[in-house]
Amino acid sequence: MTRRQRTEGQAKADFIRICCYVALILAAVLIFINNFLTLIEINVSGTFIDILVLIKEVALLLGIVFGAYSFARAHGKVWTILFWIALALYIVSAILGLF
Repeated sequence: MTRRQRTEGQAKADFIRICCYVALILAAVLIFINNFLTLIEINVSGTFIDILVLIKEVALLLGIVFGAYSFARAHGKVWTILFWIALALYIVSAILGLF
């Protein structure tokens, strides 16, 4: 039996799917922990939580950016410029959210 070789498009789709999956799992866990501990009046913060939030933000960004870029490119220069502005704002806010 021969193995079929993956195309570049399939590899890109798999990468997007795993980024979306990681973002979903981390978002769910972080929201649950934050809400549960807030409910019992415990403040959770620290480097570990901050790193998890950053990983979630980066995974979410990677999961969204490829589809949004192809959409923007298909709709012209203005949409592409708006895409790059939004991407820059997202990256800056994710990084500054750590401090």
